[in-house]
Amino acid sequence: MTRAEGRPAWWSMSITRTALRLVPPGAARERWQRELVAELYGLDRGQQARHTLGVVSRAAALRAAVTSRDRLVPEDVMTKGFRCRLGWHKWAHRYTDQHAHYLVCRRCHKQEDPPDFLPPAANPML
Repeated sequence: MTRAEGRPAWWSMSITRTALRLVPPGAARERWQRELVAELYGLDRGQQARHTLGVVSRAAALRAAVTSRDRLVPEDVMTKGFRCRLGWHKWAHRYTDQHAHYLVCRRCHKQEDPPDFLPPAANPML
């Protein structure tokens, strides 16, 4: 008996999760396990078997893609100083080629639009 919808077979989920243990532990492995197991839902047994075999055959390639040097991106949070993490930036005024004004932090290089200054209001006391 095959089910068109519903929970996938235990063997299909187990083999898929086990194959993805080739990917280093962390967020990438958890994401791929959740995503590839979720694709099993709604498939009949034959489709689940084909999907699972595809995951097993491509797990090494996925590991290579996840661990490649060009994929690793350093986090900006770790390079920011303590003051910048608290929001105490040291702003410098800069201008684009089109003479648009913007601010840049001298420590962490965060960019921001300058605050809009309103003209002084007329003094009602005068």
